[in-house]
Amino acid sequence: MAFQLQIQLQPAEQLLREFLLEAAQHFPGLEIWITGGWVRDRLLGIPSSDLDLALSNLTGKEFGTFLQTFSATPEIEAKYTQKAAKLSLSRPCFSRFHITKKNAKTCKKLETAGGVLFGLDVDLVNLRKEVYDGQSRNPEMEFGTAAEDASRRDATANALFFHLKRQEVVDFTGWGLQDLQAKIMRTPLDPKQTLLDDPLRVLRLIRVAGKLGFSIAPKTGLCMQDPEVHGALDAMITRDRIGAELAKMMTNDNSEASFKLLFDFRLYSPVFVRPDSALLQPLAAQCSSWGIRSASSAWPTPLPRAYRTLARLLDGRGSLSSLIISDENRHLLWILAAYSPFARLRHTLRQEIVREAASSIRAPARAVKLLDESLRNFDSIRNTVNRLHRSRGECGMAIRSWGPAWTAQLAFVMLAEALDEDATDDDAARGCSENLWEKFSRFAVYISQEKLERASLERPLLNGREIQELFGLEEGGKYLKGILDELIQWQFNHPSAAKDDCQNWLSQKKDDLLTPTSR
Repeated sequence: MAFQLQIQLQPAEQLLREFLLEAAQHFPGLEIWITGGWVRDRLLGIPSSDLDLALSNLTGKEFGTFLQTFSATPEIEAKYTQKAAKLSLSRPCFSRFHITKKNAKTCKKLETAGGVLFGLDVDLVNLRKEVYDGQSRNPEMEFGTAAEDASRRDATANALFFHLKRQEVVDFTGWGLQDLQAKIMRTPLDPKQTLLDDPLRVLRLIRVAGKLGFSIAPKTGLCMQDPEVHGALDAMITRDRIGAELAKMMTNDNSEASFKLLFDFRLYSPVFVRPDSALLQPLAAQCSSWGIRSASSAWPTPLPRAYRTLARLLDGRGSLSSLIISDENRHLLWILAAYSPFARLRHTLRQEIVREAASSIRAPARAVKLLDESLRNFDSIRNTVNRLHRSRGECGMAIRSWGPAWTAQLAFVMLAEALDEDATDDDAARGCSENLWEKFSRFAVYISQEKLERASLERPLLNGREIQELFGLEEGGKYLKGILDELIQWQFNHPSAAKDDCQNWLSQKKDDLLTPTSR
């Protein structure tokens, strides 16, 4: 990331600027600022097409409604369509236009608008200051100055404004440019009060710092560890909002850094486990060496081994990484890493663990199901990995019983085993020991050599009706299922077999497979 003090607008941004300034002439005294992430990212040399526009004397709804009409007038549409065409940009029409109205029931206290102009996502809101009552993260909103708006931001690096007309970056906090260059996240005002006013800022700071590779300023970091701030995060922030922030962390390119910050600031509870969860006491009893004594200290101390092992898997190019990692399951694997400590409770509290994930972070249904399957199949997976001398058929049948998401379940078992190791310092830095890595790698090589990657999808070459006719059975039921399972295992052991081969084998095994009650 190359830091720069000025922002050179791209052609689409230049055209947007021209359009907005022409529209602003209809509102005397209106100043327009680009704020937040776009300014930060552009100064860091990171492309961004998402612009937050702050207005000095209009609500977002008022200006957005005007822009929708303004962009559709024949003269303006013709003018900017021609300009956009020269740049090979989309038409200037304010498309996908939407308005967010005030709604006390849903805590929407601003009238905002948004849409797409020249291919850029644009959100409109007025400059504002906030007044908190200490009971909610949703403050009373009033029109404010640009400096007041900047001071209410979560971090100085996110509080840099770009004046659209003057085309200059303004650092109202006095720390933004310095912190951006030093890669530091710091609150503009007193950190504890800032975090108590809106505890979700704790997770936003972690998310942005993790994504960009920034550190947290020491004073801000101390406050992020404060039990009072943790209590406010649990009491004031909905679990939907917590889950949404975590989802963003788990889908960026540096999720490991976010997990490290969550670990450093002791946020396992209240984030992944609610402070009043009935799971904390049995987890502490099972894992006395992990340092779990109360909700305020509820972070399993070996957890870095799990998320470092996962990061190593995600970065790897070997057979193990190739088997486990896919674009579809990356974010799900981070959820599994978060709940890997609970593998120790799988025999007695599996349903409670799954419900906790669904409740605490609003894990999507797919992730909840995957966690349940990982806990349910844990022992079978571990035994299969440990016994590579099994036949291809036995291994294939085991994989088939685990279901289509079996490779992610395999990762969960590996991460949970990494927590239980007596790892050296060198091992801990890599995540898991080389012995554990090699064990699972050997299993991955075996799966590749035997072409069992799609074993969970294996189907019998003969259907139930055909087997009933072959065996002269009047009914199917559980007995027929047993024959089908035997057939599938035989198919695993004879991967080149055809349908006729299956019929011949079943005919030869007919007396062995038929029980007295089924004749």
